[in-house]
Amino acid sequence: MSGREFSGFDVDTVTEAVSPPPLDELRTTARSRRHRSVAMVATALVVLAGLAVVPLVVEPDRAAPADPPTPSDGQFSQLTLTGPDAGVDVRQDGCVVRFSYTGDGGRSWSDWDAARFEGTRCAAGTAAGTPGSGTDFSVLGERSYLVTDSGLAHLSTDYGRTWRDAGSAIVAVPTFPATARPVLCGFGCAPVSEPLAVDPSSGTVYRLTARAPTQRPLFSLYPAADGSIWATYRTSSAQGSTVARSADRGATWTTWEVGDGGDVIAAVGLDDRNGYVLTEPSTAGGGMRLLRTTNGAKTWTDTGAELPAQAHYDLTVGSDRSLLAITSGAGTEPDRRARLLVSRDDGRQFTVAREYGRLVGAVSVAPGYAWLFGRDDGSTGEPEHVLVTADATTWTRFSLAP
Repeated sequence: MSGREFSGFDVDTVTEAVSPPPLDELRTTARSRRHRSVAMVATALVVLAGLAVVPLVVEPDRAAPADPPTPSDGQFSQLTLTGPDAGVDVRQDGCVVRFSYTGDGGRSWSDWDAARFEGTRCAAGTAAGTPGSGTDFSVLGERSYLVTDSGLAHLSTDYGRTWRDAGSAIVAVPTFPATARPVLCGFGCAPVSEPLAVDPSSGTVYRLTARAPTQRPLFSLYPAADGSIWATYRTSSAQGSTVARSADRGATWTTWEVGDGGDVIAAVGLDDRNGYVLTEPSTAGGGMRLLRTTNGAKTWTDTGAELPAQAHYDLTVGSDRSLLAITSGAGTEPDRRARLLVSRDDGRQFTVAREYGRLVGAVSVAPGYAWLFGRDDGSTGEPEHVLVTADATTWTRFSLAP
């Protein structure tokens, strides 16, 4: 991906983007964070931006519930919240990917077969996310979905009803339009390989024409409430990480090299000046570090937060500018509970706000929101709903797709 020009979204570009990076476990981690178990335990991977500041438009004709397709051993599932009461559930069975939408907090879902993609190049039985073969998918917005079919990208901007070649459908621009929301992604971002943005009213997807701020592949992207973009790029521990911030909708970037201090797990921004980076240790015995910037990613200081060294951390900014993190609590697999941690003192200390349900290895945060999976009976079995919070104080219930 060295020196690549983003002048088109063609087959070669997509194939290169989904090829294995030097650290194969990055892709393995990303795929495992989207798995449901054989019992179809729900997971969530959020792909949205501007959740707390842009009103949602719900189409009333997409609320009819329907029976989901019959599960098989090769099925994957992923829930994407596009608002406090709206979301898209995706189920993949072999080479078939189905999409279901809700706009009423999960009380009803659209017909699974009304929005589907069946790969013609896909090798049946290939695990989801396998580079170069099979299918992979990403919900870019409420009505915009990206699917790769053995490296060839397809895009839908009408809730998955119809599909076009992504190379001609994605609009290249020097800067993202003011009405477009940058797409949040994390843990490798596949199949998204570059910063994208979506116009929520039309579903139009945009990409940037300029070079990436670094030669490393995109690892995560977080859109702050003021429209600034915070991204991380990484390959392997031996090669370090790059943090990039744009305050002008992708026209220019400020970059910072993490170096030997550890590799970035996540970066979040409060606005164009204030942001946080969570790093994992680069050597055995090291600890997690939370770094803070107040000058737009030019310099960083350690907050001193004591965080246990765990692979699972989902970090976001709450509606009150607090820091929210979801990680594992006490217990052993597969019965570990999930914990929501909150910091209201600029990341210096975190306290447990709530422990609830089973940690299912899911990304459970979005800009302005975090949530926990659970069951009404309090057990750690297959989740029936998520509890969503914007401030680690008040919670609302969101039912999962049947």
